[in-house]
Parts: sequence; structure tokens; C-alpha cells
Amino acid sequence: MSSLQTTYLGLTLKNPVIVSSCKLTSTVKSILECEKAGAGAVVLKSLFEEQIMADKEKVMDDVNYLSHAEAFDYTSMMAQEYFLDDYVTMVEEAKGKAAIPIIASLNCVSAGKWIDYAKMLQDAGADALEINVFIIPANVHVTGAELEKTYLNIAEKIKKTVTIPVSMKIGCHFSGLARMIRDISDAGIDGIVLFNRFYRPDVDIEAMTLKPASMLSEPGEIALSLQWIALLSGELDIDFSATTGVHSAEGVIKQLLVGAKSVQVCSTLYKNGIDSLGSIISGLENWMSSKNFASISDFNGMLCQEKSDNPAAYERSQFVKAIVGIS
Repeated sequence: MSSLQTTYLGLTLKNPVIVSSCKLTSTVKSILECEKAGAGAVVLKSLFEEQIMADKEKVMDDVNYLSHAEAFDYTSMMAQEYFLDDYVTMVEEAKGKAAIPIIASLNCVSAGKWIDYAKMLQDAGADALEINVFIIPANVHVTGAELEKTYLNIAEKIKKTVTIPVSMKIGCHFSGLARMIRDISDAGIDGIVLFNRFYRPDVDIEAMTLKPASMLSEPGEIALSLQWIALLSGELDIDFSATTGVHSAEGVIKQLLVGAKSVQVCSTLYKNGIDSLGSIISGLENWMSSKNFASISDFNGMLCQEKSDNPAAYERSQFVKAIVGIS
């Protein structure tokens, strides 16, 4: 029988399939359901930077900082800690009841004071931390270099705050994505998660208003992360985790072949139920047996660009075929 055991961020996983940050990982009960269904690990539903700061401001509305500056500072600190209590408690309880790795998640847009609270999640028992940096490059007054500096500042400050492994989940909107991921790795980040799905608008033509497009991915969206993991996994010393567009065992296998150390699923679980994890994992195991692979390491990364006899194929061949009609 093939062994699905693998490592990601230095953690031992019984299999490489992780339930990504979503409502399905927002309570201890749902985390245990993910474990029962076969998940190798879970990424907890994100705690948002804005959520922490907004909650603090709500508590602080009635505090007069001009009259009670010392009380204002103390209450401000306590307000933030109060609203983190539920999240920290969830980490503690999940670690006490689940055997799989628990990866806490923080969603952020700056290297602000909130980073200090990452230490609380580590102390609560989180096995690792995923930093979801969610900055849409839509400000015409902000340069790409300035945005990249924000990402790197977050990476450097987080690594100075915690000792547990840290991954960073990013989008693809960089002028030099390969160099950016290398810089994130050089800053000490242990893993990179590709890719973020930004808010996508749609238009209601009857009401003539903007509305959110579907937040669930489609299988065709796997192509972007597949390409970039294939290009970079053999070149950079950082663990890649694939997300977005993985809806089946086939998608998991593809990502592992090009070099992903783990694969995160979400949308397919909303569409097909948490029990569909079982079919994804058994599909991976059956494929490995059919190919006589005894372990994940036997084939992990065998199709990355670094191991290819024709590395240029990963960058141009599909484009050329599409343009000139080569079959």
C-alpha cells in the first residue's frame, strides 16, 4: 500500500491535502469534521487585520483620550486582546482535540501592531501560521516597489515575532513574481501559498448595481498556480502549497507532480460536501498504486521546470501552440 505521508513547513502530514482557510475551519466542531473526513491539516478561518482594529475602535468610542490618556492606552490594548480571545481559545481547543496540524491564519494589508498578536496564536499551540496578504494593486499613486516592500516588511516582522513555521499566501499581481517569491523566501518565510483569490465584482444589469461574483473557484483556475509552481518549485528553497481550482484527486496529483508540497481545497468541499475529501484522498492513493509509487517523494516535483529536459517548454510552448495552431 502506498504511503501518503509527507511534510509541509516542517510539519508531518498524514497526506498532502489541506482544508484551506474558510467557514469549514471556523469552529472546533468543523475542524474535527475535516479531520474525520481525512484532511492532512487545516488552515483556520482567517482573523482579519481590519477586524481586530475595527473591534478595538468600537470599544474605544466612549473613551476620552484627552482626559484619560493612560486609560485610553490601557483600554485600547485590552480591547484588542479581548476580541482575540475567541480565536485563541479555538486554537487551544482544536489542538487539544485534533491530531492533525492546526495552521492559524491572519489576513493583513500592513505590517502594523496587530503582528504582535501572532505570538498569542503560537502560545495557544498553533503548529504554523499562514499570513494571507491581501493588497489589490489598484492605487494609481502606489508603485509596485512600495507594495512589494509592504509584503516584505510583514514577512520580516512576523519572523521576528514567532518561531513556528510561517507561510505567506499571495496573489499573482507582481511585475516580477519569481523575484518577489525569492525575496519572501530570503526574508525567512517557510512556505508560499499560490494563489489568493481577490474579490471579484459582477454587474446586475437590471438593478444597474455592482454585485459580488461567485467566490467559489472552478477547475480551470488551477492552471495559474500549476504553471508557477512548475516554474519555481525546483529553484527556490521554500515549500509551495497550491490552492484555487483544485476540485479532485486529479488536481491534487498535478500539483504534486510539478512540485507542490501540499494542496489546499475549499470550493469543492462547499459544492460536494466535506466527505468528498475521502474520494480525493483515495483517488490519490489509487493513482500512486497504479504507478507503483510507494511514497509522495517518489514523484513529488518530477515535472517541475528544473528537472525538465526542455525547460523552455514551461514558458513558451503552450503559448506558441495556441497562437500558430501546433498540435
